[in-house]
Amino acid sequence: MSKHSEILFIAKSPVGASEVFFDLFNAANSGYDLHVASVKPIVSGAVAVTGALGLDLFLTFTTAVGTAGTAATRTGTSLTASTFGSTSPVPSVLPLSISARRLPTGGATAGAVISHVEVFIEETNAGTYLDKDFISPKMEDVVIPQGYGIQVQQGAVASVGNIGFMVVFALVAK
Repeated sequence: MSKHSEILFIAKSPVGASEVFFDLFNAANSGYDLHVASVKPIVSGAVAVTGALGLDLFLTFTTAVGTAGTAATRTGTSLTASTFGSTSPVPSVLPLSISARRLPTGGATAGAVISHVEVFIEETNAGTYLDKDFISPKMEDVVIPQGYGIQVQQGAVASVGNIGFMVVFALVAK
């Protein structure tokens, strides 16, 4: 069984009621399961949001690939675009059948809820920058089999500010 560590960086986006921030999908022909060790929200302190409401964020499985939105690149160098990278400077072996997109507007059909976190986005409050993760260190990795994915969606309450995400996962050959 070969295992390769990967990172998915999702560039920051404006928050919005019921917004789907990203999806990560493992197509049926990838030859791998994805073992997700961490999904962390990254609050941007570069936007003034004094007095804003916090965010309810939900990590769910998906049963279909997302559509539209902006596809994540492979080993991109832009600081403002979503990209797949590796925990090593050696180029990734990530197959093209594993995809992600920021702000998908279709597909990414929500499945079972995996986890929920609440994030405060007031940039002057130190609590805003506390390390949050959808996957507790006490949990096993979330496994995404072929033909499934994950997404993060905001709850129905609107707020203001910007948020991005970092996903750490491994490819486990089938």
